[in-house]
Amino acid sequence: MKISLLTLGCKTNLSESDRIRSVLLQGGHNMVSLKESPDICIVNTCTVTKKADYQCRQLIRRAVRTGARVIVTGCYSEILEKEIRAISEDIDIVKNRNKDKIINMIDSNNKSFSLKINVSDRARPFVKIQEGCNFRCSYCVIHRARGRARSRPESEIIGEIKGLEEEGFEEVVLTGTHIGLYGVDLPGNTGLSGLLRKILLCTERVRLRLSSLEAKEIDGQILELLEEKRICPHLHLPLQSGDDRILSLMKRDYNIKEIEKKLKEIYKINRDINLGTDVIVGFPGEGDPEFMNTYNFLKEHSFNYFHIFPYSDRPGTEASMMGGKVPGDLKKERYNTLKGLDLQKRHEYRRAQVGSVLEVVSERPVREGMVRGKSANYLDVLFEDKEFRKSKTRKVKILKESKGLLLGIALNECISF
Repeated sequence: MKISLLTLGCKTNLSESDRIRSVLLQGGHNMVSLKESPDICIVNTCTVTKKADYQCRQLIRRAVRTGARVIVTGCYSEILEKEIRAISEDIDIVKNRNKDKIINMIDSNNKSFSLKINVSDRARPFVKIQEGCNFRCSYCVIHRARGRARSRPESEIIGEIKGLEEEGFEEVVLTGTHIGLYGVDLPGNTGLSGLLRKILLCTERVRLRLSSLEAKEIDGQILELLEEKRICPHLHLPLQSGDDRILSLMKRDYNIKEIEKKLKEIYKINRDINLGTDVIVGFPGEGDPEFMNTYNFLKEHSFNYFHIFPYSDRPGTEASMMGGKVPGDLKKERYNTLKGLDLQKRHEYRRAQVGSVLEVVSERPVREGMVRGKSANYLDVLFEDKEFRKSKTRKVKILKESKGLLLGIALNECISF
């Protein structure tokens, strides 16, 4: 059968879609685009913001218009099933906990997922290590959509990564809803740090990237691991606000002084590490002083990029019932102000790399003799290389920065950890 698989949202969704795609391909099905008249369309959805909801509805409508059987899964289907039914009563809705059953809905002969994942279109595969969140931030519905934290067994994760390494992949991205909670539900819990150490012990070459981690979860063990060569010098720490009052309203379990202390500990280990963050602008009750506290905190500290989200009400959350809503035009103004700072910080960090040698995973050829890849410190690099070898790590001399990219030339040798 011809099957189209469409994915919106986070790296966890992407990882799950990779897994579904792999099994369907192993079963002899053809993966096609919507334009190629699929027999079945699977839409893996997101509901983190109102914008994400809108994108889901648009994609579902496009899938329905093909005339194919449509299966919708993911977080949007958990929270807003009625909106999906309003598009078409004929849509099959599969909740997150039952995603594995999608395969049996399509192919009853396929009894289980294989650990072998086909990631031929991804140079740096995602490996999901856990799912779910035990926290209740006042603006967030993901704990309802994904449930409580549930960890994959260490042996299963290690087996998957060893398989990817044997296939020639040299970076994997460890992902989940809240990876800092890895192991809380497992007996003899050694946490994320224990998992990382076992992966390093059981593999030889592959480097590990952490997708997102709460600052408070970076303990002494994680700090030690940041000194390991095969742990990418890149962390994404979702701050959300730089103002203590807003953080309290958000039910974020930290204050700004705690974040400052953690940043100092991280930079003591590696001053060149690339730190990114998430920020919500226009949270209920955010006035000009609170916004400027966030702006100044981001300006004064070494976050090198921000993902900025204008606040939007999520159904059933505490924040949706708060007063002090910020007008849309003011949210847009604050977004633009932070975006300007974000672009400046990105440029400054990229410019600081000129003259250095970075370790870059080759992702795709751009034209003959030119390759695009991702550096260990999470920068996009365009470099000259006589031979494109997908997923292989190259040492690249950085010559200049231009239009959001680093430009360089591959040195002769490949990396050997």
